Parts: sequence; structure tokens; C-alpha cells
Amino acid sequence: IKACIFDMDGLLLDTETIYSQVTNKILEPYNKTFPIETKLKMMGRDVRTATEILLADLDLPLTFDEYDNQATELKQIYFGMAMMMPGAERLIRHLNVHSIPIALATSSSKQMFEIKTAAHKDIFGLFGSITCGDDPEVENSKPAPDIFLTAMRRLDNGLEPEDCLVFEDAENGVEAARSARMSSVWVQDLRFAGDGPVESMATEHITSLLEFDPVKYGLPAYD
Repeated sequence: IKACIFDMDGLLLDTETIYSQVTNKILEPYNKTFPIETKLKMMGRDVRTATEILLADLDLPLTFDEYDNQATELKQIYFGMAMMMPGAERLIRHLNVHSIPIALATSSSKQMFEIKTAAHKDIFGLFGSITCGDDPEVENSKPAPDIFLTAMRRLDNGLEPEDCLVFEDAENGVEAARSARMSSVWVQDLRFAGDGPVESMATEHITSLLEFDPVKYGLPAYD
């Protein structure tokens, strides 16, 4: 492996709990709560697709724009408080120190990326390329491979998909990595796990970045 590509929400930043808070706040007047089954379908998708899944699943009398306006207002309040996930900073700094190219590929819009990472600029400044979900070069959102292929090209023109290792917390993202012909590590957050058996297309399945062993992929060992 010559380069690593990271998703952001729920993998590097603990934003999935905030997404759930925001969603439940909007659902309150309708006496509904946010089911885990719906959340799992939404994870890793772009805002419009995720919102449309929610509106359909819960049969909400809101248009995309009505819901999105409320959600954006709440996200701007809460997302600045997002903390790093366990093991995330250690891995990013480790790869950076050893000159392993790293890219970020997030379904978040550029505006939301700025809000979520405001308190962690030093860490996110280490990425060689950052590609957001509303980037004009990303035609199709995850589970299509576009965002990972764009992130790879921006990192280094000489890289091939088989040179890259993708880190994802969402199954849509793992599917996107497979479509891009890249190896992947699925870091499943057990707080948002469904009841069914775990079957994954990922190269490796772990439940925290603290469990990741770089040596397995020919990357430098932790000191």
C-alpha cells in the first residue's frame, strides 16, 4: 500500500451521534424517533439521498428543502463540537511522519467540512488532498467509486487503485472502495450496528481505529 484515503464522518470525527441528535430534534413535533435501520441506510450517502431516505422511511410531510433548512441550522450549532474518534489522530500523524500520502474523501459539503473540522485544523491540514461531496469533479456519490478515484488522482497522478487503502465506517463507502478496486478497512461503530449478521465486502473489519495494524499492509509500524 502506497497511500491511504479516509472517510470523515463517523470514522475520524464523532459526528454520527450529532446527526442522530439533529434528526431527532426535527422529528419531535411529529412524535417520531430516528430508527437505527433508517440511519444505517443513510450513512455514507450524500445529503440529498440520505434526506430522501429519511423522509420516505418515516413518511414525513416535509420537502427536501424544508427538512434541509432546519437541519442545516441545527448542524451549524452542533457540529463545531465534534470530537476526534479514538485512534484517528494517532494514525493520521503516524502516516504523515512516515511520508505516506493521505487523502480525505467525505460526502459532506465543503461548507459542512469547514464547520466540522474548525476545532481540528492542525490534523486536517496534514491531508495531501481533500475532496468533498459537492465537488464538481465528483459526479456520482457513494456507493459509486467517483469520490475515491478523484481523491487518489489529486493526491498523486502516478497512483493506481491497487496502491490505495480506504478507511470507512459505512457500508456504502466500503462498496464504493470495492467499485474503485481499492483495498478497504471497515471500521464499524458498534453504537450504530444493526441486529443482522455482519457480512462485509471490506478487506478487513475492525471496530475501532485503535485496532488497526499498519504492518499488515506493508506500512510502517507504530513506534
